Amino acid sequence: MYDSKVRTGNDALDTILTEKSLLCESRNITLTCVADGAALAFMAPADLYALFGNALDNAIEAVERLGDATRRSISLIVRRRAGTVTVHVENYYDPTASAKSFKGDVPTSTKGDPLNHGFGTRSMKAIVERYGGTLTFSANGTTFCVDAVIPERA
Repeated sequence: MYDSKVRTGNDALDTILTEKSLLCESRNITLTCVADGAALAFMAPADLYALFGNALDNAIEAVERLGDATRRSISLIVRRRAGTVTVHVENYYDPTASAKSFKGDVPTSTKGDPLNHGFGTRSMKAIVERYGGTLTFSANGTTFCVDAVIPERA
C-alpha cells in the first residue's frame, strides 16, 4: 500500500490519484498516470478533487463493464504546453452499455435518471471554465476521452 503513493508535485492531485490507483488495483484495472501536478498549483484543492475524481470515477465505471480484461485500462496525462495545462483522460468503453449520445457537448448519464444524475460531467466543465479553460468529451469507436485545456497561471 505504501508503494502505491503517487507523487506529482501537487498534494491534492497526489491524494486523489493515490486513492483512485488503489481502487483500480483492487478492481483489476490498469491506471497509467503521467502528471505534472505542479502545473495545477493555481487550482483550488476542492476543484482538483472534483475534476479528477469525477473523470476517474466515470472512467472506472466504464472499464468495469468490459469483459475483455486487456481493455480495462485508463490513461491520464497532465502537462504544460504552450502556456496552458492540458489534461487528457482516456479509457475504453462498451458503446452498447454506455452513453451513446451527448446533450450539447456533455455526454448523457448512463444511470437512466437525468434529473438526479449527470452532475459530474457538468461540474467538471464548470470547474475548467471557471479557470478560463475548455473541456471536451469525445467518444470514438470504443475509446472515450476527456480533454481539458486551461491557461497556465503564474
